[in-house]
Amino acid sequence: MNANFPPNIHPTTYNLLAIAVGIVLVGDLSADEQNSLGNWFLLLGQYLATNAAQQQLIEGRIENKNININSKKNKSGNGPWDHTNKSNQTQRDEVEFLMDAVNKIYNELNNLKDE
Repeated sequence: MNANFPPNIHPTTYNLLAIAVGIVLVGDLSADEQNSLGNWFLLLGQYLATNAAQQQLIEGRIENKNININSKKNKSGNGPWDHTNKSNQTQRDEVEFLMDAVNKIYNELNNLKDE
């Protein structure tokens, strides 16, 4: 298939084109014909999505990019998002910093409201 298909169109425009095609296809079709054709397009979309998902899975395995966030390794804190270099105290400092910033914003808004 052509490497430029589907074309690089803004997502909203791309969706509007699908709506326009749907409106044109409805035309003089009966409800049964619309239902049949709509289900055919749904099946087509499901086939494409399933095929793409399987291809992504295989490519991810080949490139070793798949991460199972539900694995025992990740749940035990040994996963790729493990931040063992941060102590609870460091996280507490970050939370306190954020809480202080929120309080300052709150007080500034109250001062503006009182003026």
